[in-house]
Amino acid sequence: MKNIYFALLMLSFASCSIDNYDMPNATLSGKVSDNVTNDMVENGGVNSGTIIQIFEGTSKQPILSNSFPDGHFVNAALFSGQCRIWAVGAFKMVEDTIDLAISGKSEINIKVLPNVRLSTTLVSFTGTTATLTVTYEKVQTAETLAQLAVIWSKYNNPNMLTFAGGSTQIQTVSSEGLTSGERTFTITGLTADTKYYIRAAGRTDAPGNYYNYSKTISTQNN
Repeated sequence: MKNIYFALLMLSFASCSIDNYDMPNATLSGKVSDNVTNDMVENGGVNSGTIIQIFEGTSKQPILSNSFPDGHFVNAALFSGQCRIWAVGAFKMVEDTIDLAISGKSEINIKVLPNVRLSTTLVSFTGTTATLTVTYEKVQTAETLAQLAVIWSKYNNPNMLTFAGGSTQIQTVSSEGLTSGERTFTITGLTADTKYYIRAAGRTDAPGNYYNYSKTISTQNN
């Protein structure tokens, strides 16, 4: 029994020495922003939203970071050194893959041109019905504007896949040749005395079927 105990003890020590790897020592944070307006590019967050690909050194395997819905991101599990940055979403990057030396706490502003710029205005709200104006601008001239939509939810930052307590209203506009303008949406059947969060969404025929989003508005000021 003593020999077995000794062998297990030595194996435990060996395992500890083998697992003694260096811990990540660098953080990369930043934002994806519109190269023209300088606004952060809103997205769907973890639900088909912007993904930041980070290639450390010469690695061909990216470390993936999801962007928050408002367009910012943070990755605190990186190693100091040279890396390449690539963002994937409802936009085109202004420059090719970005080379960046990271150490400690590093920051980056990734400049892009979104597929669609969107904003949402609450025109009227009666407690159970909301009327909205969605302003849109197709940015990528080679693409066709395929859909315009509004999403509402009882929780902040709804997206086309997650809208608890709410729903979506989608207009397919592929055949209309839209480039810019306004659309009116009317949401009915809302629960009285309830705060709803609302965003506009738009999608072109670009590969990936990513949606652009407007900033979130609400039916109440608080």
